Amino acid sequence: MANKYTKYLLTLALCTAIAACGGEDRKSLRVGAKPFAESLILAEMIAQMAENAGIPVERSIPFGLTPKIMEAVKQDVLDVYPEYNGTSLTFLGQAPTNDGDESTSRVNALFKPLGLEMAGKFGFSNDYAMVMTRERAAQLGVASIQDLTRISGFNYAVDEDFVQRPADGLQQMNRRYGITGSNVVTFAVGTDGKDKIIAALLEGSADVGELFMTDGQIAEYDLVVLDDNLSFFPVYEVAPLVRSDALANIPGLADVLASLAGKITPADMQAMNKAVDLDAQSAASVAASFLASRGLLPENAKGGGVAKIAVVADPGIKRDIATARALRAIRSGYSGSDLDLINNADPLGQLAAGEARVAIVGAESFYTLTADGPVSKGTAEAFAVLGYKSGHLIGPTSGGNSIGSMSKIATGPEGSGASIVLNMMLDSIGKSGSIEVVNSNSSPAELLLAMTNGSHDGVFLMAPAKDREIAKLLRSSLYKLLNLNEWSEGGHTARFSFIRPATIPAGTYLTQSNPISTVSTQLVLASPARTAQTAGEVGPGTAGIGSDAAIPVSPAAVKSIREALGAMDVIDPAIPVHGSLVPEITVVDKSLPFSADISIINILMILFTVWVGYLVFLPSPRDFKMPEDV
Repeated sequence: MANKYTKYLLTLALCTAIAACGGEDRKSLRVGAKPFAESLILAEMIAQMAENAGIPVERSIPFGLTPKIMEAVKQDVLDVYPEYNGTSLTFLGQAPTNDGDESTSRVNALFKPLGLEMAGKFGFSNDYAMVMTRERAAQLGVASIQDLTRISGFNYAVDEDFVQRPADGLQQMNRRYGITGSNVVTFAVGTDGKDKIIAALLEGSADVGELFMTDGQIAEYDLVVLDDNLSFFPVYEVAPLVRSDALANIPGLADVLASLAGKITPADMQAMNKAVDLDAQSAASVAASFLASRGLLPENAKGGGVAKIAVVADPGIKRDIATARALRAIRSGYSGSDLDLINNADPLGQLAAGEARVAIVGAESFYTLTADGPVSKGTAEAFAVLGYKSGHLIGPTSGGNSIGSMSKIATGPEGSGASIVLNMMLDSIGKSGSIEVVNSNSSPAELLLAMTNGSHDGVFLMAPAKDREIAKLLRSSLYKLLNLNEWSEGGHTARFSFIRPATIPAGTYLTQSNPISTVSTQLVLASPARTAQTAGEVGPGTAGIGSDAAIPVSPAAVKSIREALGAMDVIDPAIPVHGSLVPEITVVDKSLPFSADISIINILMILFTVWVGYLVFLPSPRDFKMPEDV
């Protein structure tokens, strides 16, 4: 018996020893990243390639900014993360250099005593880019960073890391070029921060912004990169910064890192950054797709095959900063999924049919125009406010000055927000019979060109005030914005409560010297309705029901998306609202609860009271007279 137990104990000990050895051989790789798209994507590439090679991975994606993440790899908290040779030099107290190979050699020599090294470079350099809008650069006559020395009182929009950098940051750049008198607004590092930098440039609150050369926003928004004519910025070639002991103790890691060397071009990286920053794709799926396209990972490797959530938008919704912000917020409500943005002339129809999960629409899309007026469709509910769209009625400079002077107006496709608003306005002001509406899938530029050629008298668009595309078109002396005084002066909002009077301030567009009276509708995120709305419950009226195929956005997802969007306006009361946002009313039942015991006691008390009263009113004995004897 003793021998039997001894055999069991020896077997158990052997298995434990084997497991322990196996655990050492399969040590986890701790991968980190900085909090911006490029670093996240490259870190995911390292992680996914390692997992495909059978190496367990612990992700800290993202981990933190340069000072924090570099210290983490020094202190053995992380094993590897993507780093730039120029950044490494400056944080090691060295002078920047424009020679990539020399920079990497110097970095490795300085990192070696710390037990760190830069593996093979990914293949591209991501240098700093000081950018301006093309219009502002032309207006100020700026083509290089040195040209900024001739301008006083201009504004920078930069991220907080750029201000804190010890050798290649904003203050050092200003000293090198002799730039004075500038003001600085800083934003958080990451996609949201870049959105705010670009928004500041587009809105005119900043003149010069700081981005990276591989940022997709540069091409997307036609920004001008100022020439670094004094070669202030060093080269920033990126490579895995890895602990030497991790390379020695994690089998296969060196091969994983070597397989990524030289595989990414600047154009590749710019496209991937755009996919994350502007198209709201996850860094994991973008990395997996790229690796699979290069034959480095199989199509079904871990990290790929991410579920897609369809988001449908009105045809007038562009892939701009606001849309990108909305998409990222939506993705936060559907963790682990990517988004597929579709423009459709009937967004709420697709939503009700279950062909999309979320819609980006204006308040007008919730209504149908009938002979009795606007009727709420009842198929969708709003749960977040993105902003507002303003009506832009554009006519030829030589034409009339009001909508009443037109006989034919071109707008978006039938069912689009612009078409709905235009038809409702014409119906309300009594012009639907005299003004023809031409629905078209053409771009605003094509519609205006057709107007110039006499195809129609005006073009009606719904877009945020200071829309970039409209701004470009209105620079031409051929076109002008027209007032919609007929709407604002006629009290039409009583019938069309979701179309509000608004004003486009003077100077919003370059050739617009006076304020323009117009209309505005709220831009929202919408979910399929949970139940049919009762007629008259919301807005002027209600009709129709949602499809059984439609899946409403859950209360948890609504909460997450709203938190990601941050502070927002209250949803227009004319729009049906998501059930999770309706205040809960607790009705207190003030009636006494029924209890048999208490009821019996109450009855006995009543009987007792009656008996006491009876006794009180009985005749007194001394008032009682005996009857006389007969």
